[in-house]
Amino acid sequence: MERVAIIDMGSNSIRFIVMQVADNKSYHLEYQQKEAIRLGRGMSETGKLNPEGVERALACLHVYKHMMEVMQVTKCIAVATAAARNASDGEAFIERIKQETGIEIEVISGEREAYLGYLGVVNTIDERNYVQFDLGGASIEVSLVRDRKIVESVSVPIGAVTVTDAFNLGDKVTPAAIERCCAFVRRKYEEMIPWAEGLNLPVIGVGGTVRNLAKMDQAQTNYQLSRIHNYIIPRRRFEETYTSIIKSNLSSRKRMKGLSSERADLIVAGAIIINTLMEFTGGQNIIVSGCGLRDGVFFEYYGETYGYGDGYKGPIIPNVLQESVHNYLLSEDRRMEHLERVCTLALSLFDQLKRSHGGTRRDRSLLEVAAWLHDSGKVVNYYDHARHSAFIIAHAPLYGMRQLEQLRAAFIAGFHHGISNKIMRAYRYGMMLTPEDWKKVRRLSLLLALAEASDVTYEGVVRRIDVADDEEAVVLSLRGKKGEDHSAAELEMKSYCKQFKKEYGKPLIIMWQKG
Repeated sequence: MERVAIIDMGSNSIRFIVMQVADNKSYHLEYQQKEAIRLGRGMSETGKLNPEGVERALACLHVYKHMMEVMQVTKCIAVATAAARNASDGEAFIERIKQETGIEIEVISGEREAYLGYLGVVNTIDERNYVQFDLGGASIEVSLVRDRKIVESVSVPIGAVTVTDAFNLGDKVTPAAIERCCAFVRRKYEEMIPWAEGLNLPVIGVGGTVRNLAKMDQAQTNYQLSRIHNYIIPRRRFEETYTSIIKSNLSSRKRMKGLSSERADLIVAGAIIINTLMEFTGGQNIIVSGCGLRDGVFFEYYGETYGYGDGYKGPIIPNVLQESVHNYLLSEDRRMEHLERVCTLALSLFDQLKRSHGGTRRDRSLLEVAAWLHDSGKVVNYYDHARHSAFIIAHAPLYGMRQLEQLRAAFIAGFHHGISNKIMRAYRYGMMLTPEDWKKVRRLSLLLALAEASDVTYEGVVRRIDVADDEEAVVLSLRGKKGEDHSAAELEMKSYCKQFKKEYGKPLIIMWQKG
C-alpha cells in the first residue's frame, strides 16, 4: 500500500489531497483540504505575489507537511501554476517553501497545466469531442479534444483574480466596465485561441468559478442530488444566472443561493470570462467537472506506475466506466464469482429480450453497472441491502455516466429483490426520473432480479438461460449440470413471474433443462 499526496497551489486557492493505493491496486481519496490564499491578488499592478497570500500559503503548507507525516505519505507531488509562474518573485517563493517546509514544488507551464486538467476530465467524463476550460485566478487554460485526444491547448493569461483587479469588478460594477471587460476578454480569445471560434462542441468547465455556478443553478432549480461532477448547466439558465450576477453588488451576491461568500468578489469576472468563451465557441451547455488538475496529476502517476486493465500503462484510461466500476469493486471484499455470474446472466437476458424491453446500448451499460454493484449495500447492513446499494451507487465516485444515468443504475440495483415502493418513497431523487425512465428501470431491474435469483445459493447451478420471446409469452430455459440441486434457484426465479407479467404485459414461464 502507498499514500500519494498531491498539492495544487494556484492563484486563488491551494488544494491538498491524499490518495491511497491498496495492495490490489485499487485507489480512493482518503483526505482533502482546500484554502483560499489569493496569491495572485494585486499581481496585475505589482507583478509580485500578494504578501498576505504568501503567508497564508506557507501556513497551509506547514499543516500539509504535518498531515503527510501523520498519514505516512510515501510520495508527494506538488505543483504551482500561473501566479508562481508569472510573478517576478515566484522563484524566490518556491525556494522559501523548500527551505521552510522541505516540500519541493514544481512550477508548471501553462501547457502542462492544461494537459493535467485534461487528464482529470478525460479520465472521469465520457465525452469524446469537446472544448475544455480550466479557469483559475490568473489564467484560463483552453483545450480542444477530439476523439479523447488533446489537439489544441493554450493558456490564456486572464483569470478571475487578475481580471477582477484590472477592471475593478469586486463590488458594484457599471455597464461600461462590463463592456470594456467583455471586449478585452474577447480580444484575448481572438488572439490566442482562434481555432476555438464557432466550434459548437460541448464545453466542459473546470475550476472553482464554474463549480459555484453549478451550485447556484442547482439551488435555483431545487436540484435534489448534491453532486457537482458531470452536472449540466443549460445555456439558457447560465445566461439568466450571468445576467443576475453582473447586475448585482457585492452585498447582494453574498446572499445569492449556492454562491460561496469567499468567491462573491470574483464571480463577476469569472462569469464574464466563461460567458465570453461560450459565445466565442458557440457552446450550448456547460458540463461541470469536479475533477481537474490535481486529479490529472494522480491519474498520470497511477497510470504510468500501475497501469489500467490488462497490462496497459499510460495516463489515459481506455474505458472510464469499466475502470471506475472495477476500481470500486476492488476496494471492498466481495464475492466476485457470484457478481460475474449475475452480471453475465443479466446481460444475456437483456440481449435476448431486447424486442420486449426496448432498451438501448446505454441501458445495457447501466444494467451492467447495477449488476456488478447490486450487493454493495451489504457493507452497511445485510437487511435492506438493496436499498443501501441504491444509495451507494447514486453517490459513489463512479465516472463515465451522467448524473441521471447513475441514478437509473442505482434504482435498477435497488430493485434486485423486486420492485419496492418503499425504496421509491425513501429517496427524494425518485422525482428526478421521468415516467419513461421508471418504465425502463422496472423492466431492467427484473432482469437483474432474475439473474440474482438464479444464483441465490452462490453455487452457479444455472450456467445458461435460453429465451423464447413471442407475443404470447416469454419462456426461460434454465441450463445446468446433471445432479445439481436447482430447486432453490427455480423457486426464487418463479417468485418474479407475477411482476414480470405486470411490467412486460405477458406471462413468464420458467423451465429447467439439464445437461
